[in-house]
Parts: sequence; C-alpha cells; structure tokens
Amino acid sequence: MELETRFFGDQKLPIVLTHEDIDFDIINWSRREKVRIRALLSDFGAILFRGFSIKDIEAFECFAEAATSGNWVEYLETTSPRDHVKSHTSTSTRYNNKHTIFFHNEKSYSAEWPQYVFFYCDLPPGNGGETPISDCRAIYNDIPEEIRLKFQAKKLMYVRRFSNSMGIPWKKAFNVEDKIDLERFCQRNYIEDLSWAPDGTPVLKYVRNTSVIHPITNDKCWFNHGTFFNAHSLDPEFKTVLTSVFGQEVLPYNTYYGYGEEIEEEVIMLLRGLYEKHSSSFKWQSQDVLMLDNILVAHGRNPFEGERSILVTMTEPVDYADTISF
Repeated sequence: MELETRFFGDQKLPIVLTHEDIDFDIINWSRREKVRIRALLSDFGAILFRGFSIKDIEAFECFAEAATSGNWVEYLETTSPRDHVKSHTSTSTRYNNKHTIFFHNEKSYSAEWPQYVFFYCDLPPGNGGETPISDCRAIYNDIPEEIRLKFQAKKLMYVRRFSNSMGIPWKKAFNVEDKIDLERFCQRNYIEDLSWAPDGTPVLKYVRNTSVIHPITNDKCWFNHGTFFNAHSLDPEFKTVLTSVFGQEVLPYNTYYGYGEEIEEEVIMLLRGLYEKHSSSFKWQSQDVLMLDNILVAHGRNPFEGERSILVTMTEPVDYADTISF
C-alpha cells in the first residue's frame, strides 16, 4: 500500500509521509525510493516521517543511510554545546530551554556542511520545543533587491573569538591538539585570517557569500549564519550578559559586511522577520523523523517546558568550493 501524504493545515512545509500500518518497513522503502525522496525534498525542502516504527538510534541511522548515501558529516567547527550519543548521532543543541534558538542552516558558516539533516524525536517535550523550519528560497526572493545586491557586493565576514573562561574550548571545537593543527585546519577550510589573543586563544575571521545555487533544483537560496550570529540577533538579556563580560567588540560570535563594516540593525531585523514570515512548525511525536534539505530549509528551536530529547544526524557533505555562491 502506498504511503499517505498530507500537510499540517495550510502550511507548505513539511510534507508529512505516513502509513496506516505502524510496522510498514520504512527503511527498505526509503532505500528503494531514494529518487522519490529527493524529488519531494526538491519540492518542499522538508519531510516529516510520522507513525513508523523507528524505535532507537540504530534504526534512526539505518533510515538516514537508506534515504541518502550514508556519507556521514562530522560536527566540526563546533559552535554550540551538544553531546555525542552513539555512532553518528548527537543531541540537538543543549541551550537554555527558556530561550529560542533562531533559524539557521546547519554549518552554513563552515567550509563543509551537510546536504541533509535528520532529527529524531526520542522524547517529545511536554510543552513547546518545536523545531520550526523556514523556506530559504522564499526568504531569498523576499529580501529587497538593494539589500541582496549589497551583500553580493560586500559579502559577509564571520568573526569568532574564543575564551579560556567560558564557551567551547577551541581545541574541542576544531578537534585539534595545538596551534599548528589549527593553522593547518584554517588553511584547508578557507579561513583567511587566524590570529592569537594575548591569552593564547584564537580569533578567526573569514569571508563568505550569503547565497548559493542549490545543486539539484538550481534555485537561489539565502544560506548563511549572518543573521543568527549577529550581535543584533542576541536575546536582549543574553546580550547584556555577554557585552558586560566581553564588550560589544569582542563577542564570541559576530558578523559584518566584508571586510568589517557593521551590518545595520534594521537589516538584521528585516532578515529576522523574513525567516519568521516564511516559517512553519509542528508538535513533535515520539519516533518522528524530520528530514531536511539543509540548503532549502533553515531550522530553529522554540522554548519548552519539561524534558525534551531530539537527536540529530547529518549526511552528504557539501564543500564550499564546489558550490555556486554569490
């Protein structure tokens, strides 16, 4: 019997795939139907597989491998706390459950990112905790032309500063042993400017484009961490704490026009509004699997109450140098 497809009300994404028989072998179906899965992702950007017996991490990873190539992507250049759970699976970001995690495309700040991101609902939250998703094609098309052209001309600078007193240690973030290892990492990963602060911690500065051409659909997609990492996007309470500790100019993360010109607060607020405008969400159920095309769709996290366990794995690495970006 064919899988059923539906949507949540009038939301355009995700498309939901389900079956009346909970024991339907979704893993073998996915292995046979890779082409169909990619076609659905090209159309919608996100698929929610609901009502299937995906009981544990082993089944979750078997499903991700069946639906794609199983070419796993490591979480290097770590920017958020998460715990390795097993094999290729980790927890989603461990961040104060009272706060929102804003929309972002996984590792879009990096030289290598996953084409596909999978979320598995191990334990649904009692209240809230949705993983909202936003259409990056629609965001790109909705950005005023003068702003898009300005980013295209000036590009986007990422600045990342580490600390010995808080945040992720730099050796752990890059999985390196010493300064020489990090210098080599930067050379391999298109990071143009690496310097060392007096306390021995690194400061990384590098320039990227803000948009890419999707390798399958040829659509123009807004694809970057420019809004997510920008100081104007910080939660006001959190921003006050950080600036009191570090100062505005030495925040752990910030983004600028290349090379170093501040992005106007009104531009960041406009971009934030567009992510929200083109977003949708759903309530997690146990054993749900959400599959995202990481270029077509950005994701975030809503605040929640109670316990919540959403696990993540990533496949199909994409190299920045192999993309058409602008």
